[in-house]
Amino acid sequence: MSKTRFIFLITMVITAGGLTVLVAGWAAAAGQLNGQVAMALLPLVMLASIAWRALNAGRDD
Repeated sequence: MSKTRFIFLITMVITAGGLTVLVAGWAAAAGQLNGQVAMALLPLVMLASIAWRALNAGRDD
Protein backbone atom coordinates (compact mmCIF):
# COMPACT_ATOMS: atom_id res chain seq x y z
CA MET A 1 0.00 0.00 0.00
CA SER A 2 1.36 3.37 -0.93
CA LYS A 3 2.08 5.95 1.72
CA THR A 4 -0.46 8.39 0.27
CA ARG A 5 -3.25 5.80 0.30
CA PHE A 6 -2.43 4.79 3.86
CA ILE A 7 -2.51 8.42 5.06
CA PHE A 8 -5.79 9.03 3.23
CA LEU A 9 -7.46 5.94 4.69
CA ILE A 10 -6.23 6.47 8.25
CA THR A 11 -7.38 10.10 8.07
CA MET A 12 -10.79 8.94 6.83
CA VAL A 13 -11.13 6.43 9.67
CA ILE A 14 -10.16 8.98 12.32
CA THR A 15 -12.35 11.74 10.89
CA ALA A 16 -15.46 9.61 10.34
CA GLY A 17 -15.10 7.94 13.74
CA GLY A 18 -14.52 11.23 15.50
CA LEU A 19 -17.49 12.88 13.82
CA THR A 20 -19.69 9.93 14.76
CA VAL A 21 -18.73 10.22 18.41
CA LEU A 22 -19.03 14.03 18.34
CA VAL A 23 -22.52 14.08 16.79
CA ALA A 24 -23.75 11.28 19.07
CA GLY A 25 -22.38 13.17 22.07
CA TRP A 26 -24.11 16.37 21.03
CA ALA A 27 -27.39 14.52 20.51
CA ALA A 28 -27.08 12.80 23.89
CA ALA A 29 -26.30 16.10 25.63
CA ALA A 30 -29.37 17.66 24.03
CA GLY A 31 -31.51 14.68 25.02
CA GLN A 32 -32.29 13.91 21.38
CA LEU A 33 -30.47 10.59 20.95
CA ASN A 34 -33.14 8.69 19.02
CA GLY A 35 -33.61 6.63 15.88
CA GLN A 36 -33.47 9.64 13.60
CA VAL A 37 -29.99 10.52 14.87
CA ALA A 38 -28.93 6.89 14.51
CA MET A 39 -30.04 6.87 10.89
CA ALA A 40 -28.12 10.10 10.28
CA LEU A 41 -24.98 8.55 11.79
CA LEU A 42 -25.10 5.43 9.62
CA PRO A 43 -23.25 6.97 6.64
CA LEU A 44 -20.39 8.04 8.91
CA VAL A 45 -20.18 4.58 10.47
CA MET A 46 -20.24 2.98 7.02
CA LEU A 47 -17.51 5.29 5.75
CA ALA A 48 -15.28 4.49 8.72
CA SER A 49 -15.97 0.78 8.25
CA ILE A 50 -15.12 0.83 4.54
CA ALA A 51 -11.89 2.72 5.18
CA TRP A 52 -10.95 0.33 8.02
CA ARG A 53 -11.53 -2.70 5.79
CA ALA A 54 -9.41 -1.11 3.05
CA LEU A 55 -6.60 -0.57 5.55
CA ASN A 56 -6.73 -4.22 6.60
CA ALA A 57 -7.06 -5.64 3.08
CA GLY A 58 -4.27 -7.95 2.08
CA ARG A 59 -3.14 -8.81 5.59
CA ASP A 60 -2.79 -12.49 6.29
CA ASP A 61 -3.95 -13.46 9.77
